[in-house]
Amino acid sequence: MLGPMRLAHVPLLAGMALLLAALPARAADTICGRSAAEPPGPRAIAMAEAARQEHLAFGGQTLDDQGRLLNAGRAEAEDTRDGFLSPAPWQRIVDYWRAVVPGDDRLPSQVRFGALRPAQRRLVAQALNQASAAHLQGLGVGPDQGLSSSELRAAQVALTRVAVIDTPWSAAFISWLARQAGLADDEFAFSAAHVDYAAGAWRAAVDEAAGRPTRYALRACDLAATPPRVGDLMCQTRAGAAALDRFDDVGQALQAHAAGGGALPMHCDVVVQVDTQGFDTVGGNVLQSVTRRRIDFAPGTRRLDASYLPDACQPGTAGCIDRHMSRQPWSLLLQWR
Repeated sequence: MLGPMRLAHVPLLAGMALLLAALPARAADTICGRSAAEPPGPRAIAMAEAARQEHLAFGGQTLDDQGRLLNAGRAEAEDTRDGFLSPAPWQRIVDYWRAVVPGDDRLPSQVRFGALRPAQRRLVAQALNQASAAHLQGLGVGPDQGLSSSELRAAQVALTRVAVIDTPWSAAFISWLARQAGLADDEFAFSAAHVDYAAGAWRAAVDEAAGRPTRYALRACDLAATPPRVGDLMCQTRAGAAALDRFDDVGQALQAHAAGGGALPMHCDVVVQVDTQGFDTVGGNVLQSVTRRRIDFAPGTRRLDASYLPDACQPGTAGCIDRHMSRQPWSLLLQWR
């Protein structure tokens, strides 16, 4: 877990991190604000359109503006299909993993079975193939002794479907969307962890504020001060990650991560529609599906309504809107450059 406490042991690095963290904050007042008034570019629109299509392919699971489930879609491990040639939900997720490392079959990787340490899917699949090679029905083995080829295939698919459930895939989903939008490796950090591409956007904002060139496609902006556009990413920290629920605090952790720091639990949705009242986002691995959620603007503004933040008000008190599952520490907007 990363946070300011990690840097406190090295005062010089702490001071540098605070200085660098301040740069994107100033950029948010100028570059981010100015860019928010510009129309989204074609690649941002392509990312949003790909997210909309995947949302529909997963059955259209939707949260309303108060974070309540309006429509239940298809779950990650389902084998339901729209047609014979249409991939099942779990197969679509395997494609998302291929966007992280093209051609690499090691992901999704984890198969849990109640143990402290999960098994690696690839190793289990290799062992299954080796154990079954000499015992397949039709190769001198009777029907009561070995596996048929279809049974072997079913076991291999079962391993992959379990791994889809047991390995978080929301960042792989964003990586897949980035590839659909045509981003190259020097424009986006394709990763199984949101923090990797978020740290890249923070570093790009630092470079941009300092007048240094960068090819990275996104910049880090303060969500509380920056209106979202179609294609931008709205991000939060998860699991109470060192109480990093504000832009500057997250920035310090991202700056440390960009310099070689550890993990930071995060989640990001892509903005797919914006109107005068609010905006819609789509995220992967939200309630075990690709889920669309509605987010309101604060009245009379184009800013996130503060009632979506954990410490905004106490649900149940007068004047407090309970946002249920959408009540999260949203703080970071990754804006297309």
